[in-house]
Amino acid sequence: MNMKQMIEEHLSLYKKATIALEELELLFAGVAADPREFAGAVLELENSRVLEPVKSAGRTLKQPPLCYRYRVNKQFIIMYHTHKLQQYRLRLHPAIGLDSYFSLSEQQFEQDRPWIERIDRFLQTNGFPSAPVPAPERSFQLTGNEKWITELGGYALLKRLGLWEQLLIHPVSDPLMFAINPQALKSTASLRSLHLIVENKTTFQALLPVLPSSTFSTLIYGSGNKITGNMDMFPLQYPVTGREQVFYYFGDLDVEGIRIWYDTHKRQAMVPALPFYEACLAKPFVPGKSNQRRNEDAVQAFVHYFSTDQQALIARCLGSGNYYPQEILTTEELQVIWRSEEWKQWTDSN
Repeated sequence: MNMKQMIEEHLSLYKKATIALEELELLFAGVAADPREFAGAVLELENSRVLEPVKSAGRTLKQPPLCYRYRVNKQFIIMYHTHKLQQYRLRLHPAIGLDSYFSLSEQQFEQDRPWIERIDRFLQTNGFPSAPVPAPERSFQLTGNEKWITELGGYALLKRLGLWEQLLIHPVSDPLMFAINPQALKSTASLRSLHLIVENKTTFQALLPVLPSSTFSTLIYGSGNKITGNMDMFPLQYPVTGREQVFYYFGDLDVEGIRIWYDTHKRQAMVPALPFYEACLAKPFVPGKSNQRRNEDAVQAFVHYFSTDQQALIARCLGSGNYYPQEILTTEELQVIWRSEEWKQWTDSN
């Protein structure tokens, strides 16, 4: 890397609007650098408008004269970053996608580059795997660190590069906790399998005894936020093919419960279990938790499933800092609702 490239590299990570000539000189402290080459590199960046002279700062008396302070042209820095990404992409395995980095910071790319190069070496040497393996094993193959995918940001990076699915990695989530209805597995009358996810353990235990008499194939314990990541395990733990898998969700009717549903819904489509929620709305709401942060997109997506009157009631409940906990329904009420004929509309229509 020549002096001009080293200066460009430094400027691409530079935060301030202006930079002193002295700071540029310090980039080469302790290095046997040619002063004429340094001056030529700075003037070249000045001529290309990457560095714009701050005229009031004055210039050196040496030849060629350099300005004591320069304004860093961010627009040209972005152009430099884009050009560098385009050139860098030509060296990589064609399956590695860098498109996301054109809208990310230079710092993010520099942070990821050592990992990208290790992944590239693996793909250039081995190609894509033909069989899935657990995340720690694939992580070690790619980077020499078995914790990279699960603990060091590897999952996010592989998603960013568009490689996650192609690398055949078993999900990094914990096993999903659920109970199976053997009667539903035996039935061949429907092309759909219904699955109910409940947020809390109390509701799971209340419904578990009547699972065999419901039309549902599984009862899934969401365990709060854990369900969002753990749903990746469902196809592996429930490898039933030939049926459409339909998921319902029932959690606390508050901004946190709605957010959990929304985050999970974005990864695996699921609808609010309306019969349970409607039974909650028929009761008085109770004081809620004051430290929850409202996600407006989540709330709007959730209330879309309800009638206009119910939407108004939910808005009044949440707006006043109240909520409906799952426990507002008794065990008997939960069981009666789950065994009702209302759910069968999903299976009888197929």
